[in-house]
Amino acid sequence: MPLTNNAVSRRIEEMSENTETQLVEQLKTRKFSVKRDESTLRASEAVLITYFKIY
Repeated sequence: MPLTNNAVSRRIEEMSENTETQLVEQLKTRKFSVKRDESTLRASEAVLITYFKIY
């Protein structure tokens, strides 16, 4: 059954909210470290990547 663009967009939004909620809950209760990496793309667009290591 094909999905509409709205259905796909809504599902992606739901998954991202769920992922954010899980990460926040983990960070509230456990020790973690943070690593950031900044880069520039060809079109002079800045990219900031943040890694979390949860222990």
